[in-house]
Amino acid sequence: MKKLVLMVLLLVATSAYADTLTITGAPYGVNGPYSMSLNGNLATTPMICYSDKNFITIGESWGVQAYDITQIGTLSGPFAGTTMEYNELGYLADQLFANPGNSDLQQAIWAVLGLGGTTNTDYTSAVSFVATHPTYMTSDVFYIPVGDFSGNNYPYGMPQPFVSQVPEPSSLLLLGAGLLGLVGLSFKNAIRLG
Repeated sequence: MKKLVLMVLLLVATSAYADTLTITGAPYGVNGPYSMSLNGNLATTPMICYSDKNFITIGESWGVQAYDITQIGTLSGPFAGTTMEYNELGYLADQLFANPGNSDLQQAIWAVLGLGGTTNTDYTSAVSFVATHPTYMTSDVFYIPVGDFSGNNYPYGMPQPFVSQVPEPSSLLLLGAGLLGLVGLSFKNAIRLG
């Protein structure tokens, strides 16, 4: 029983990190969030791109590596940034998730790592907020493209990176309770059959 519960917990923990991302729609044009599919799931996840210099088309899929705020500061390459910058990205992304299609917020997001966009008042507010709240840590997940993109025609060599919100703790608690209920039913049925 303990092994089964451990396997379920590991499955839930690792399923939050995708290895394939597909863009399924852009409901707000060039401004996020976009409709994305993780690992071919039929249900879409809203995500926001944070590079205006990389290009993708609807229906396209590519490999990604998921990072949280404790890991992203170690990233090298074109999407390298400090933990503070990624906290600014998370802060701005959460605002754009709450105000979909807001072009000023999208411009500010693109500006954080210097990957397009303009440093507007939203950008300045994010920098100020993170600087004056040293304990702030975004809970968002960052999806960085990985793989060999040499055969594709990406203007900057690879597809866009995306940021996604983590489900609210109450949603995770509900999911966990449902999974534990299924484990209990399976265990009960196994005893009855055995």
